[in-house]
Amino acid sequence: MIVELFGPPGSGKTTLAHVLASLLCADGYRAEVVRSYRPAIRSGTLDLGVLLSVSRIVLATVSTAKVIFSRRNGGSILSKSLLTAMPPKKPIWHARIWQQILKLSHAWDRAKLAHDILIFDEGYVQAVGSLALLNGNADKAVLETMLGDVPVADFTIRVLAPRATVAARLRQRMERAPPAERLFEADFEINMRSLSVFRTISDILAASGRDIVCARTSSQRSTMESAQVVERAIIARYILSTTDGERRRVEQPSEAVGCHGP
Repeated sequence: MIVELFGPPGSGKTTLAHVLASLLCADGYRAEVVRSYRPAIRSGTLDLGVLLSVSRIVLATVSTAKVIFSRRNGGSILSKSLLTAMPPKKPIWHARIWQQILKLSHAWDRAKLAHDILIFDEGYVQAVGSLALLNGNADKAVLETMLGDVPVADFTIRVLAPRATVAARLRQRMERAPPAERLFEADFEINMRSLSVFRTISDILAASGRDIVCARTSSQRSTMESAQVVERAIIARYILSTTDGERRRVEQPSEAVGCHGP
């Protein structure tokens, strides 16, 4: 079962994903977080930003080369389609998100074959939103087409946090990032525009008939309360979608695969 989260940067998607996985594991289900790209964090006074930047450029170049020379890769075809529909303004953003979509496609294909509950803190809906931000034009018609072309998760969660909370988290994240790493990231103003972009995306998904569960993450308490409600909904959907849902429960929850804390 594939669970997908989406929402503005700094809304708490990764934290919520790990809380959900921990709750599911504690209740006897095999659950694991499929982590997205995470920006590097400065460690002490030593700034390895330049080295990290070079390594990311090399990785992005290699991934791009594989896409160009691959003819049977479904992920490469989809990534080309998405990037053509809404290309990022900067080449370095183009290379980075291309690499992310390729990795997402590979992980998604593997998740479809698994019997466990795989939680993507950033899936295809998030990728479409990121492309809209990096392109600078969240055209609704284009977004509708892109969202209609990407694979659909079994369970979709919209992560919500107040504007002030998102702003504070983003500023903290940017302060901790090595200077060179910021070349790969959108600036503060662009990220803040994501609140309206993901609101539009949520409206499009709802209009298309897609079920979306909202989770609020303004504080640790609200995150836990939302996680408990969402967990029950995930379990209900999981059992309904499998003929042996209960038999897939593990006997010792504490030893379940993928039980990692936030």
